[in-house]
Amino acid sequence: MKKILFFFLCLLCIESKATMWTVLVEDFQFSPSALNVGIGDMIHFAWVNGGHTSTSSTVPVGAATWDVAMNVLHPTFDYTVTVAGSYNFFCKIHGALVMSGSFSATGVTPVTLSAFNISSQNDKPFLLWTTLTENNADHFSLRRSYNGKDFTEIAKILCAGNSSVEKSYSFADEKIPASIKYVYYTLATIDKDGKTQLSPIKIYKNKTALAKLITSISPNPIRGMGHLMLQFNAEKPGSMKVKIVDLQGHIILQTDVAAVEGINNGHIHLGEIQGGIYIIYFSLDGINESYKITKE
Repeated sequence: MKKILFFFLCLLCIESKATMWTVLVEDFQFSPSALNVGIGDMIHFAWVNGGHTSTSSTVPVGAATWDVAMNVLHPTFDYTVTVAGSYNFFCKIHGALVMSGSFSATGVTPVTLSAFNISSQNDKPFLLWTTLTENNADHFSLRRSYNGKDFTEIAKILCAGNSSVEKSYSFADEKIPASIKYVYYTLATIDKDGKTQLSPIKIYKNKTALAKLITSISPNPIRGMGHLMLQFNAEKPGSMKVKIVDLQGHIILQTDVAAVEGINNGHIHLGEIQGGIYIIYFSLDGINESYKITKE
């Protein structure tokens, strides 16, 4: 009886630590497109608009794959993480180059992280984190990204190693470019056996950066099927207005592209537009920008 009771208490403990992470499926992007999660956590895919799929491309050995429609008839899908490792997924309808996402799952953690926060100090990111316990921990690897997906180590900080009291750590990032509006950070804890624990991804808003909406637009000229890829900044959730006009001033296309706070990836299909030179206008958060594009 005691063994059974202990088993259920363990289950309760595991379930109480589980987190549900919501990934929005909308306008040719998964938002957020990258997550750091734990074993037992649930990924909740929530459809917003369009016709898409959520389809696994690579998963760790022993993990379940998935391939589900995401549309008005199938608005949600839940995936429970049971194996540590890297997971990649995409939309089969629009392809991995247009619409993809990923999450990394970690299991046993070398530290109990009670806080990981970012503030602004002298107009630069100041990162502060706190551990409640440390067990066989070796060092922290602080990692930075400018697109929310690809992270690079910027600092290595030694852990206390083994501790049962609260420990605080900090790092000031003095090297972000003045032109970058949003910066993403994650904290990796590496134990003495080489195992890694990843913190949730945090976003920093550079308030001194110049107001800039479109950060990337390609390809230009546009060929073939006419896929125009966009990367843009957004202050808050909403939608970016897009209008394409020919050189005679005729409106060829008007559409909205969904946005979340931070860096966004968008897609506009121009396959049915005739070859020529056009002006494309963007409007979001009070910022208006225009670009000349060529369709071959």
